[in-house]
Amino acid sequence: MSSVTTTPAFVHHNTWDDTTRKHPAMKWMEDYTLDFDTHSFSPKWYSKDWTLHKADGSVVSGREAGIAALKEIYGPLTSHFHEPYFLICTEVADGWDMIGQAKLFGNLNGSPAAGETKVKDRQGREWDMSVPGGFHFHYVKDPQAENGGGIVLKKTEIMSDSGVPMRIMLKRGLI
Repeated sequence: MSSVTTTPAFVHHNTWDDTTRKHPAMKWMEDYTLDFDTHSFSPKWYSKDWTLHKADGSVVSGREAGIAALKEIYGPLTSHFHEPYFLICTEVADGWDMIGQAKLFGNLNGSPAAGETKVKDRQGREWDMSVPGGFHFHYVKDPQAENGGGIVLKKTEIMSDSGVPMRIMLKRGLI
């Protein structure tokens, strides 16, 4: 059997907590996620050359174009919340790479259709839908970051199933 070089990794099960807040990139990620979930889409979190890899396989390059694409992706949701439940973060030459899984909870316009039921997040809040998703983030160290955290996102990859919100929007007559 041959030897394989490995990289130390920060592995975490569950949502943000005191353990994740001890890791600089994961503390930053919690702050980013909480801000993102307010629909702020603030450019302060992204590098100017940030790339967004959408779940449909397309890639959007540049901070402004990427933010516009995020607004389109999340646009049908009147509110949303990402609840992480697993992540692996490794340090790389210019920052960190993280692969994580989260449930995206969201509410949609329109009245609930017959048979719809609400789903609850861990805090007990009710939502129209929950979609499991996977994400791959590349963070870079940037002492001049506009967000004050010394880190910006250089790349975001989204892996999710758009079928859940699409079915609800179809039933509600939104599309």
